[in-house]
Amino acid sequence: MTGLVLHYEDKKRAVQLLIALGVVVWIGVDAATGGSAYWTRVMVRLPVLLTGSATGWPVTGGFILNILLSVASMVLATALGTAMGLGTLARFEPIRIVSLLLVNFLRNSPWLVLLFATLYFLPFEMRIFGTIVPFPPFVKAVIGLALPTAANFSEVIRGAVQSIHSGQWEAARSLGYTTGQIYRHVIMPQAMRRMIPGWMNLYALLMIATALATVTGIQDVLTILNTLLATENERVIVYFYLTVLFLFIAYCYPIAALARRRERAVKGDNL
Repeated sequence: MTGLVLHYEDKKRAVQLLIALGVVVWIGVDAATGGSAYWTRVMVRLPVLLTGSATGWPVTGGFILNILLSVASMVLATALGTAMGLGTLARFEPIRIVSLLLVNFLRNSPWLVLLFATLYFLPFEMRIFGTIVPFPPFVKAVIGLALPTAANFSEVIRGAVQSIHSGQWEAARSLGYTTGQIYRHVIMPQAMRRMIPGWMNLYALLMIATALATVTGIQDVLTILNTLLATENERVIVYFYLTVLFLFIAYCYPIAALARRRERAVKGDNL
């Protein structure tokens, strides 16, 4: 008798289905035991959690601010991470050593500590060539989250570049390309394809970490949630936290799932 053999993907889908069924059953039981009244209170406050405004417009904070924070931090982290990643691959030893020290320092520092450091070390404004450049809490949060993300992204870049076969370098040098031309025309176009899954996974992680930015005082979803909970009873608090949890999962899970699909697509690239 031949038993039913489930592959890894089948098992994963079965577990996801069981989790989804469990959530549906829990919601049904909870609604039958009086939970619907609490969910109604959450739905009334949902526009505030999403946008920071009771009517949903204009956007003054909330979950959308978390998304804006993650996008701005990822843009800065991509630029810094690219520079640090190429620095760790540099032939000039001082640049390579400084880059390695910086990457290892940032990668092994707690994200919350870096956020506090940027909050207290950066001034509220800075005069540059006669122009006053402000540093509001949002900018400090962007810098504080971008630094550890950049260090991790630099490792993604280093791994992708080093995965390119050495024959590509030798062939390009035999054609008279300089190091810059080899990176620009040969290595980076191939490495870019391998970086994308890691970049997407890192962005999903960064989005989750934006919850830490509440320590900077910006009106993100957790700061607004804490304000709302001051007027609610203890039973409703659980429903508000579950709502925020579902918001993060609904935004991050599709990104992580797409990243895994991209990883499978580049498996044949000798990573």
